[in-house]
Amino acid sequence: MTRNNLFIERLVVFSMSGSLAYDEEFHKGVNIIRGDNSSGKSTITNFIFFILGGDFNDFVPEAKRCSEVFAQVRMNDATMTIRRTIDLDDSGKVKSRIPMYFFWGKYDESRNPPPDKNWQKFGYNSYPEAKSFSNVIFDNLNIPTVKGDSNITIHQLLRLMYIDQDSPTSSLFYYEQFDSQITRETTAELLLGIYNDELYQNRRRLQELVKEIDEIKSEIKATKGFFSDSTLLNPGHVESMISNAQQQLKNIEGQIAELKTTTEGVNTQIDDFKYQQLSNEIIVQRSLVTRIQQKINTIDYEIADNEYFIASLNDKLKALKNSLVTREFLSSFPLLYCPDCLTEIKEPDRIGPTESTCRLCKETVDTTFGKTQGRRMEQEISFQIIESTAIQKRLKQEIGVLQPTLDKEMGKLDDLQKRFDEEIVDVKTSKQEQIENLYVQKGLTDGEILQYRTMLENANYYSGLLKRRDELMRERDTIDAFIFKTETGQNILREKIELQTKQEALYLLNNDLHRQDEFKNANDFHIDYSNNIAFLDSKYSKYSASSNFYLKITARFAIFLASLKIPEMRYPRFILADNMEDKGIEERRAQNFQKILIERLKSFSTNDYQVIYTTSYITEALNNSDLVVGEYYTTINRTLKNV
Repeated sequence: MTRNNLFIERLVVFSMSGSLAYDEEFHKGVNIIRGDNSSGKSTITNFIFFILGGDFNDFVPEAKRCSEVFAQVRMNDATMTIRRTIDLDDSGKVKSRIPMYFFWGKYDESRNPPPDKNWQKFGYNSYPEAKSFSNVIFDNLNIPTVKGDSNITIHQLLRLMYIDQDSPTSSLFYYEQFDSQITRETTAELLLGIYNDELYQNRRRLQELVKEIDEIKSEIKATKGFFSDSTLLNPGHVESMISNAQQQLKNIEGQIAELKTTTEGVNTQIDDFKYQQLSNEIIVQRSLVTRIQQKINTIDYEIADNEYFIASLNDKLKALKNSLVTREFLSSFPLLYCPDCLTEIKEPDRIGPTESTCRLCKETVDTTFGKTQGRRMEQEISFQIIESTAIQKRLKQEIGVLQPTLDKEMGKLDDLQKRFDEEIVDVKTSKQEQIENLYVQKGLTDGEILQYRTMLENANYYSGLLKRRDELMRERDTIDAFIFKTETGQNILREKIELQTKQEALYLLNNDLHRQDEFKNANDFHIDYSNNIAFLDSKYSKYSASSNFYLKITARFAIFLASLKIPEMRYPRFILADNMEDKGIEERRAQNFQKILIERLKSFSTNDYQVIYTTSYITEALNNSDLVVGEYYTTINRTLKNV
């Protein structure tokens, strides 16, 4: 089954006065908007581009007198309605980066929503705690969100799905003044299905690893240079030195204790004022420490509870995704026998089964309802996860602030306790000189231990660097192996797509009217997404303006046709083309392209794709076919009414 489908089912535009300016239904397969030049056909395609998330602001005056655009769309069998407003800036241009509103249901229902449904607003930009409208569309089209330097929005994807009149014929993508190769490359890889988010993240991680390993190696070299004796970088050796010094210290303290017990006179003095003062300070400080500890414990409980809640939400989201996949899988199995009498179910002669007809009772059913509800629930759970994650982050930040405060206050409590203990007993001995000498030795030994502990800190740091280096190198090797394996699979898919795109392009080129010898005799075709160009044998070949246009639309439709053959491609099987006879292409040639394109599309089910294009050169046969949408428009009977 073909995946990643996008269908426009209805487009509605309201004028500033609230009157209906445009309201047409679109069907699966080919949709032709026809009419004379300057009758407003381009305005409709620009509205479609805009309502799907395109950055477009160069509307004609009639379009600027409109207030709202609605589109009922179907994304992977989930039906939703999208709304965007027409707001003008100070210069009179339409604001392009305005929010989009989503309603999970059909347009008619959205005009008077039931109590359990409402419109949801999504902005242009995404944040850690909020999705953008591009995120929502990507989620519903199973297109991964690029995390990194290239900010790929739905607008960037539409640049390869919309053929407009204003872009130069040399520009494969919808033209933008500020464009970059990395953006075009990433956009193409996303739509072709080559982009792998895990591979992308691993490539970024590999760059970080290489840099981090180099930095650690430099630190290891610098740290080692401070020590002439390499044994001092061995934590075990330094710990044995500390152990020996501590034993020596213990012996000294034993001698001091022995001398104190043999002292002739002991005089104990207690300062009642200091005793009471310190006692009160300890009580206050202990109360403060207890309050901080209790607050930390409370937040810890909240964090644990929140983690459980987020985990349960993720489980629900996973189960919901699985149920959608299961529903789609089971829906492909027809009911052949009656579940009651087990008799084979036969179709009446007068009607055949359709996508929206029950095979058993023959009643009309809404096949999209369950999937639409599932997608709506999926978005709601995603919101809950985002909100809960934001709360979790805030709680952990509070812990991060409180824990150092607790450590500091506990340190103050320890200091007060020591001072209190010292005030209780003040011992004076007659063997002061001997004890003082031992205290000198004790001080020297304490100094040695302190020095050894500094050495141990350095040794542990050095040992940690070695351990970290080894861990990073193992991670680097694992990522290297993953990248090699994934890129090998990527290259196989890339070659498959390039071959299919080439075959589709050659079909369109070889069946062109004999206006360009290179096209009729073409046996090679290439698309360079990075450099924004399509070419035959050489990037530098020159053709007439009409042939350049023919080559451009050939490339764009070749990508679209290839997506109908290769299910791994993420291209939504939707293409929008404004004016199939741009740049002076003659009428017969434009009509011939439409003919061979429609003939080629007969090889595929109309349930799998949607083509919307405008033309002024429509044949009589197509003009009277069920492929057309709306009236035949003229300069008097234009597309937009009541404006």
